[in-house]
Amino acid sequence: MSGPTNVLWYSSVAIQFLFCLHLLWTRIAKKHPVFTLYLGCAVLRSLGAMLFTPMANGALPRTYTYFWLWTEPVLLLLQMGVAFEVHGALWKDHAAIAKSARPLLVFALLTALVFAALPVHVELSKLTGVGIAAVMQFEFLAKRYISTVLAIFLILSAILYMLVVHNSLNSNKLRHESMLAAYFAIYAICYLVMSVGWKPPDLVNKYMLSALTVCLVVWISIFRPAAETAT
Repeated sequence: MSGPTNVLWYSSVAIQFLFCLHLLWTRIAKKHPVFTLYLGCAVLRSLGAMLFTPMANGALPRTYTYFWLWTEPVLLLLQMGVAFEVHGALWKDHAAIAKSARPLLVFALLTALVFAALPVHVELSKLTGVGIAAVMQFEFLAKRYISTVLAIFLILSAILYMLVVHNSLNSNKLRHESMLAAYFAIYAICYLVMSVGWKPPDLVNKYMLSALTVCLVVWISIFRPAAETAT
């Protein structure tokens, strides 16, 4: 659970805000409404988190934990909505090919669901808390599982798209889906490392925030009005 406690966190929030502003200013948001909504909600939650003042020991108050618990499911639902939006947009212009490739896409989804569940038994064995602690651990596990499923499915979908669509590497929509897959993969890997306990949570959180910030910066570069018109 990241919070307003360091420069990396503020940098990530600033990039999300600029990304959302860029989409709105260039009117690209009309083509990616769910994605824009997700970025906006993520920024609003971050602004809300800034209202919670850290205690003397640097830890955030318990009220912030409740705030995180209530808002995290909303962002998870929006993330799934973004995945559907991006995936649908990628295959929309190739309906005939998508219809023939549907069995492979279903297989890709099933593969993602099964593969993401492999480390679940290890993570479930660490759910030792009660009350609010157990809910927090469950939401971390849900975040990791959903992020892993979406990352794997989007990666397999992008690979299949490159194999069956001619000149697909020039597609801006393919780049969008690839960056979204990378974004979810960062979450999935970092949350898995934290859940299993391979590295200290603070260190993993710093790496995750750094990687997400770099990912968002690269991501912004593919959203140019000219490129959107061409695809």
